[in-house]
Amino acid sequence: MGLNSTTASKAGKISKRGKSLNIDLRNDLKTLITHILKDLDYNTLNNSQKLKLLDIALKHSLPKQSIEQHITEDIPQDIQITIIDSNGNEKVNKKSLDNFKFKDLAG
Repeated sequence: MGLNSTTASKAGKISKRGKSLNIDLRNDLKTLITHILKDLDYNTLNNSQKLKLLDIALKHSLPKQSIEQHITEDIPQDIQITIIDSNGNEKVNKKSLDNFKFKDLAG
């Protein structure tokens, strides 16, 4: 049986992946984990336990950090559309994106 849109759809429906946690629960878990890690006495751990802790922490923290980073790109505040008619005449329309409506660009 090959993979096509029908079989792929069926496979996706029986996927074993769980649902993602909601943001409030995720934040509560993060707070709990932070509290537990602050209470942990690292000096009592042997090297094997320290490596295991590091392994678990990296697996769960590194991918999430890339998701949690905020986008810092500058958001455009203005839009400009240049309309060129069949005679080569240009009409430039500039509008602010505050209260923007597409119909304002045409006229």
